[in-house]
Amino acid sequence: MRVLLASASERRLSCLEDILDLEIYAQALFSEEKRLIKGKSVKVQVTEICISKAENAAIEWSIIEKEKEKIPEIIIVSDTIVEDPDDPMNPMGKPINEFQATNMLLRLSGKRHRVWSSTAILTKNNEEYRPIHGEWKYKIWTNYSVVEFNELTDEDIISLIESSSWDGKAGGYDLAGDASEYTKLIHGDELTVLGFSFEAVNELKSKLL
Repeated sequence: MRVLLASASERRLSCLEDILDLEIYAQALFSEEKRLIKGKSVKVQVTEICISKAENAAIEWSIIEKEKEKIPEIIIVSDTIVEDPDDPMNPMGKPINEFQATNMLLRLSGKRHRVWSSTAILTKNNEEYRPIHGEWKYKIWTNYSVVEFNELTDEDIISLIESSSWDGKAGGYDLAGDASEYTKLIHGDELTVLGFSFEAVNELKSKLL
């Protein structure tokens, strides 16, 4: 079965390969992501962004199909947003530079916060899924987990920033990377923090394994 992860995230790809024990290929979407908005529920935003990614994936692959390219039987899209521990209406996405990453780590230091992941599965072969574009259908799941950060010293933050482990990671940290030394999963599934709704991955397991 040909399974595509429509993402440039190496962390997401390695997670799926480990869990599903399948050869999965990854290709980022060409379309730009929706921007985050302060003052709007993080749960709502992560779900809306994931649906937008699903729509873009269906549109892009409907076009590619006309060019006689090999079409995946399943497409997976996902989005993850960290919720500011002091303001649940303030989404923390991927920092674009060291300054933003440092600011995020300072806000997370010594506190608990929620991490939201929304994942959609697209296929043409499941009548239970909802139509999205052309012959493609989809189903979406959104979950959250709670992570606690230790009180970070200046040296801790400098180390995390210099390691570049913040690059491409929502909230500016990687639970399975360098930040593991300073973080603890309090509630939920680690997979949700690493980039997927655990319910969506369970669905994939039931269909692929």
